[in-house]
Amino acid sequence: MSKVVILCLCICFLATVICQVPRPCQTPPAWEGNASSYDHGKGIHNFWRISYDQANRRKRIVDEIRVGTPERTYHDLIMLYNTDPPVFYDINLITRECRKFSPFFPWLPYEIPENAHFIGEFTLGGKLLVTEWSDAVPGIRPETWLGQFTVDGCIPVHEVIANGNISQSVTTTFYDIIGGIANYNVFIPPSECEEAEMEV
Repeated sequence: MSKVVILCLCICFLATVICQVPRPCQTPPAWEGNASSYDHGKGIHNFWRISYDQANRRKRIVDEIRVGTPERTYHDLIMLYNTDPPVFYDINLITRECRKFSPFFPWLPYEIPENAHFIGEFTLGGKLLVTEWSDAVPGIRPETWLGQFTVDGCIPVHEVIANGNISQSVTTTFYDIIGGIANYNVFIPPSECEEAEMEV
C-alpha cells in the first residue's frame, strides 16, 4: 500500500473522529425550574426556584424555606444585569427587608463556556442522554467549571463551579426545568424594594 493511500486513509479516519465529537449546544434562552446547591466552603445546602432570562440577562432565585431550621435566613434574589447600572435586590423572606446593591460577580449564563471541552456522554435513569463538559486544560489550567446538559434541548442538569479550589466549590443540580417563563413580572422587584437605597 502506497504512502499516499495510507495518508489519505489516516486523514479520513481523523476527520471521521473529529466529526463524532459533540459540539457545545445552545441552552434555551428562557426557562424556569428548581435547583439544589451545596456550598462546600460554607457547608450550606440550599433548595431554590429559578427563573432565567438569557436575552435580557436576568435571574430570579427564591430560596425554599425548610422547616426545622430557625437559625437559617432565606432570600429572594433578583439579579438585573440589563439595567444601567446593573442591580441586585435581596429580599429577606422572613423579615421582608429589601436590600439593593451592585452585583458582586459578573453575569454568569447557564451555558457551556467557549473554552470548555467534551468529557463524555451518559444516560440518567436509562433514558435521559446527557453530555459532560469541563474547562480544565491538563497541566495548564485547573478545572474551574464542570457542567452536564441534556442532549435533547441542552437543558442544564448539573454544574460545579470550583475556581481552582474544590473546598470553595459550589455544586448545583437542576430539575423540573420548563422552557419559557410563565410570567415575566417575576423580574419586577416587590413593593418592599421601592424605598431601598443602593448600598455601597
